This record gives sequence, structure tokens and C-alpha cells, in this order.
Amino acid sequence: MVGKTERGLIGFASLALAAGLIAVLTPVANADTSSDTVSAAVIGGALTAVVSAPTEMSPVVLDGRSSHSSVGRSLEWTITNARGSSAAWSLSVSATDFVSAAGTLDTLERTVAVENLTITPGVVTARTSEGADAAPTTEPVSVSDQPQALVYTSTLGKGTFTLTPEFSLNIPPNAYRSNFSGAIDGSPVNPFVSVLTFTIA
Repeated sequence: MVGKTERGLIGFASLALAAGLIAVLTPVANADTSSDTVSAAVIGGALTAVVSAPTEMSPVVLDGRSSHSSVGRSLEWTITNARGSSAAWSLSVSATDFVSAAGTLDTLERTVAVENLTITPGVVTARTSEGADAAPTTEPVSVSDQPQALVYTSTLGKGTFTLTPEFSLNIPPNAYRSNFSGAIDGSPVNPFVSVLTFTIA
């Protein structure tokens, strides 16, 4: 009798376990599901550049034999492309000839050709911690009166980038000195001045 009872209990336990497994695998009847959508508009921003030229470049003393360079370094430039697209963009520059204005005794203005000016963009830093793409392309540019690309991308170029360009103006040995504003050797000089135009598009 004891043996039969034990076998009966074992069989009952096995049956209960099997029933439990069946209950777990059986899907819940009458499940209720629903769905919804969420939308968010992302509007493209602007393509901008904050640029500057050196307010003053180094003086040059003529020696009648050699060319010399008047050099300067600009303040930091910031280029921001917040358009949210892969469209290419370019920051270009053009300029006028350098002119020393006529004074009361030096009555003829003097010029140095704008092609003597070279701008070297230098290292461009991409603010990758703020989500910027890789830094765009740059190369030194001999400036002219026609726009030429200083910093540009062919694709991507989203985000913010900074750089600090260097300026170098070649002064040939046969250049005219700057005009004096009044008495020669006894008044301030009129430095050679050029107007630079920067365009980003």
C-alpha cells in the first residue's frame, strides 16, 4: 500500500507540473493593444561667418634690394553651419588694391597690388564636442579682386568651426613709401589700406 501511494503522489505531481507548463505557454485571452505616433519638426538654421582682418600689420623698411613682408594675425574666426543639410559651402574673399592716400604735400596716392596679399587660414578646429563634422578644407590664397575660396566643404560641414588666419603682404624693393598726411617726415603717414570682402554661401 505504501508503494502504491508514493507512486500515486509522484504521478500527481508530474501531472500538476505539466499542467503548469501548459498554463504558462497559453496566451492571455482578450489582450488589449493600442498605438500612437509622435512627431517633431527640425528646422534648419543659418550659415554664418564671423571674420576679421588684422587691424594693423607689421611695418616694412625699404632697402632698395629685397622684398619684405608686412605680416599680421587676425582675431579668431568662427564659421557656423546650422542649416542641417549636407550641402556644400564656401567662405571666399576678395579685396581692393592697397592704397596710401594722397596727403597735402604727397599729392599722388600710391598703390600696392592686391595680388601681393596672401591669407593663410591655418588649422581649422571643428567643435566635435558640440556635434560638428570633420574640419573643412583650407589652403593659402593669393587674394585678388575676384572672390576666392578660403575655407570650403564639398559635403557635410555641419556645426561650428574656428580658425585664426595669418596675413602677409609682399612689399617689392621698388615700392613707394607711404604718403605723409602733411609735412614730409614731419606728419603721420597714410598707411596702405585695402578693403576686404568676405562672403559665405
